[in-house]
Amino acid sequence: MTDIQNRTDLELIFNSFYKKAIADASIGYFFTEIIPIDLETHLPIILDFWEYNLFHKGTYSKNLLEIHKNIHVKSPMQYAHFDQWIHLLNETVDNHFSGLISNKLKTNALSIATVMKTKVV
Repeated sequence: MTDIQNRTDLELIFNSFYKKAIADASIGYFFTEIIPIDLETHLPIILDFWEYNLFHKGTYSKNLLEIHKNIHVKSPMQYAHFDQWIHLLNETVDNHFSGLISNKLKTNALSIATVMKTKVV
């Protein structure tokens, strides 16, 4: 398996991830009922975030913490929701890629989830 190299690779990961997340019994309703997600609009924003996070390319200007606080107000999030998000994301990355950038994505995602647990939940 190769490592994540560019935005196209990130697109593969997050298209696959959101299919799993939306179908998931424990977190899917956040994407379908609480904040119905339009992947055509949302995916480029997510890709901007991760492209900046991993490759320091592009710009991402939204406040990730505020976005999740607003979701929490509509439907309280629990630690288990973030744990499932991490599980599905790691599984998706591992199904497609392996290497330093892949590990960085998983490590950074875990750090983000940890911050969300302490600041949102």
